[in-house]
Amino acid sequence: MESQLNPHISVDCVVFGFSPNGIKVLLVKRELDKLNESPTPSYDLKLPGSLVYNDELLDDAASRVLKELTGIENVFLERFEVLDSLDRMKNQKDKEWLESTTGLTIDRVISVAYFGLVNLADSELNGLSERSKWVTLESAIQLPFDHSKIIQRARELLLHSAGTEPIAFDLLPEKFTIFQLQQVLEVFNGSGIDSRNFRKKLKTLDFIVPLAEKQINVAHKPAQLYKFDRKRFMQFRKQKNASFI
Repeated sequence: MESQLNPHISVDCVVFGFSPNGIKVLLVKRELDKLNESPTPSYDLKLPGSLVYNDELLDDAASRVLKELTGIENVFLERFEVLDSLDRMKNQKDKEWLESTTGLTIDRVISVAYFGLVNLADSELNGLSERSKWVTLESAIQLPFDHSKIIQRARELLLHSAGTEPIAFDLLPEKFTIFQLQQVLEVFNGSGIDSRNFRKKLKTLDFIVPLAEKQINVAHKPAQLYKFDRKRFMQFRKQKNASFI
């Protein structure tokens, strides 16, 4: 028996892409030419999201939708919020588009939002579908449904998590410099970090371990290398219950 879509439950995936130049968010094209019956194809952008099948778990749905709409797979997605506002489809165009693409009558959809973070330098991202697009956070405004709001909440989660979770270190090479770590945290912060105070604080953190090694094959004076001790970090987080930034 063919699986049926549940007209009242959806998943939306907020996938942030990290690079030294900043953070972008992954959006997909929403085709509108069938909706307005225009001979000229038109589209806008939305989060990768869709309705859930009745026989499908939410986490499985999120991974499926992300792969089907963007081509990306094997991304760790964390469930972070349920969107149940009664006016999620207050824009008539959003309602008409959803009904035209699903063939269902839909009055209300509750969405479960997922959060993920990838490094844009990762070669596995080369399989991105043509309908997908990385955009700056500043460009991700006035999106369909409440997707701009979902992105903002995920952004707040990212800022908080940068100092309380090991995500910054997951984006660094196994051996890194203090400057590289500072660059990553500044991207998360959206602002600069005072280098002197930052280096002073890091000396008190035993999970950032100095190595008896320096950079090689660099045009500038080689900097000392460090490694991240995940076990010590988890102990720090448990004891301190605070951000290390």
